[in-house]
Amino acid sequence: MMGIFEELSGSIAYLVIFFILLLCGLGIPLPEELTLLMSGYLSYEGEVKLKAMWLVCVIGIVCGDALLFLIGKKWGTKLAKNPKIMKFWHLERQEKVKKYFKKSGVKTIFIVRFLSGLRGPAHILAGSMDFPFWKYLLTNFSAVLIHVSVVQGLGYAFGNQINAVRQNLEVAKDVVLGIVILVAIILILKYSYFSKKIPGV
Repeated sequence: MMGIFEELSGSIAYLVIFFILLLCGLGIPLPEELTLLMSGYLSYEGEVKLKAMWLVCVIGIVCGDALLFLIGKKWGTKLAKNPKIMKFWHLERQEKVKKYFKKSGVKTIFIVRFLSGLRGPAHILAGSMDFPFWKYLLTNFSAVLIHVSVVQGLGYAFGNQINAVRQNLEVAKDVVLGIVILVAIILILKYSYFSKKIPGV
């Protein structure tokens, strides 16, 4: 896929990067980090302007994420009423998640921006849990600013070593994802243990 990015230049590059990041935000399995990295690399090569590309990346990601949130807001409640989903996503559990989002929603939305496998589900869940849109937008926007600046900045600063940077980024991503999965497993096991002891949990 890197070969495709390397062929881009000018206004076509801005459009392609924008739509890829928009689709990433909608949950389409495309490499968001690689796209940001290559946007920095294209700036380093002089094919595009760094500040303009930075703005394109921020807008693309924020719009994609916001659309996913709104999808959750519009259809999340209807899906939750599906009998099959209700078996594990019952009303009591929904109320607990709503309380959690009221208490720690901002922190959760900010953190998942840096965890590629959890972004989409978290945005949909936030929308379906009636989390305030303005608060979601502000929190996610703040995280996107950092995310784009760091990853795109790496592509620009180390443009002459782009392959090494990409490999290190993939390793770091795998390590973070491994830690998140491990923590999730521990939490699930603890929840299962206490739910057996406490009826109705």
